[in-house]
Amino acid sequence: MALEKLEPKEVFKWFEEICNIPHGSKNVKKISNFLVKFAKDRDLYVRQDKALNVIIKKPGTKGYEDHEPVILQGHMDMVAVCEKDAKINMEKDPLKLQTDGEYIWADKTSLGGDDGIAVAYALALLDSNKIPHPPLEVIITTDEEVGMDGAVAIKCDDIEGKRLINIDNEEEGTLIVSCAGGARFHGYLPITRENKSGIKVKIHVKGLLGGHSGEMIVKGRGNANVIMGRLLLEITDALEVGIITLNGGVADNAIATDCEAELLLMGLASQMHGNIKGPNVSFFALFGKLSSIAYKVEDELKKELGVKDPGLSIVVEEVVDTSLPPEETDVSNMASVNLDSSVDAFTENHEKRQVISGVIPCAEVIELARCICAMPYGPQAMSASIEGLVETSLNLGILKIVNSNIGAIEGKEAASQSSGTVEEAFLLDYSVRSSIKSAKETLLRKLEIIIEGFGGIHETTGEYPGWAYAEESPLRDKMAEVFKRLYNKDIKIEAIHAGLECGLFSEKIKDLDCVSFGPDMQDIHSTGEKLSVASTKRTWEYLCEVLKEL
Repeated sequence: MALEKLEPKEVFKWFEEICNIPHGSKNVKKISNFLVKFAKDRDLYVRQDKALNVIIKKPGTKGYEDHEPVILQGHMDMVAVCEKDAKINMEKDPLKLQTDGEYIWADKTSLGGDDGIAVAYALALLDSNKIPHPPLEVIITTDEEVGMDGAVAIKCDDIEGKRLINIDNEEEGTLIVSCAGGARFHGYLPITRENKSGIKVKIHVKGLLGGHSGEMIVKGRGNANVIMGRLLLEITDALEVGIITLNGGVADNAIATDCEAELLLMGLASQMHGNIKGPNVSFFALFGKLSSIAYKVEDELKKELGVKDPGLSIVVEEVVDTSLPPEETDVSNMASVNLDSSVDAFTENHEKRQVISGVIPCAEVIELARCICAMPYGPQAMSASIEGLVETSLNLGILKIVNSNIGAIEGKEAASQSSGTVEEAFLLDYSVRSSIKSAKETLLRKLEIIIEGFGGIHETTGEYPGWAYAEESPLRDKMAEVFKRLYNKDIKIEAIHAGLECGLFSEKIKDLDCVSFGPDMQDIHSTGEKLSVASTKRTWEYLCEVLKEL
């Protein structure tokens, strides 16, 4: 047990149990069943619904039996991401936890502190006979990270409490009292495939910090999918290329750190359009031109990103069909190539050309690049009432090729007015957020107009409401009072741009009084995610004291 020496033992015991069960979004059946078994083993009330949400109830301890119930709420799924060289199957294998006593992280993967720590706190409370508390109603939802699907589906007919503590915040000493609403926008650009002759190459955008697209979007970090669009636009201005494979990002609400495209390098753009005649340009000249474009874009972006995201790297490599791995080319060392000095088409390099089936033609690559560059990205408006708070934003979280009919993605119905089907398409998957409903709807409409203008179709799923600030909140006041007494300082009261399930539960439970809090975490939704051990302990003690007071 990697965490057995950490305090509080009763919390980290359950956190490690959770990390031993794969629980990425849409892969939650095992952890949901684990929670049901946990409750049944302790003779607690438990209900599991069709969406695999789990509700567990525990009576109040001695002296608290008749007190008003308190709802503790979190989600069981995590954003499951790993580094390219990680030897792990995120759908089947346990996380490899590591700690230095100050922080906890997982080796080359995300940790899932968001929101595994909420589940661990809840299980520690449900398992204990020593912690005083009123009746508890624990709600653990599914698939929060891909559109709050569990919270949308859940029925709360058996919930009696009117006070809800959401444990899904990553900054200790802060009570969240309002959040943005949001939706997922799926844009599809139909593609065709043809047989083409050329040289297979790979472009890899990597090294970016990433992070949660709600909390980190204001930081100005680079997005690998957006960068790939800009890079493809520059490439297709000069060269004829087709796409064989394309894959970037892992979740709509995570800023993409990595995007990789396998291209077929076929010739000059001018030759594609029939503007010049003559011998084919050598592989060396074409590859050199591609590398020089990549270096130019990398250099420009490094200056633009600066210290906000200094690790950007764009790697260009030839795909060689041998048992040996291809050599990477450091684009920073590639000199510009004089394309006028073309050599005979039948050189040794040129003979590396091969006919590849299933290549997406250059004209469709150009349309993809133009569409990505035309789409808005990042913060679109700042709050007029709260300084530094993003009001409206969007994030291109996933860019890939899909085989899917519109409306059938993940079994959902299309929510847009778009019609028609496509068998294969480029998918542009966006997380759209806004504190103002009309601003969110206007931004979604803008995306629809742009994708339709490029011949695409679209759908909107996972729409969830914002959570409005409540002028009166006895729960907020009590939690602020307890914090002040424990730590002799005021707790921060904040609104955030990220989405929380509180808005959905406020619609389902009349007169609900709710807040959100949690321990310190860093870089959630990324392989750099860390959970503070000391903050987890203090937050646990604070939660126990709040329940005692309630």
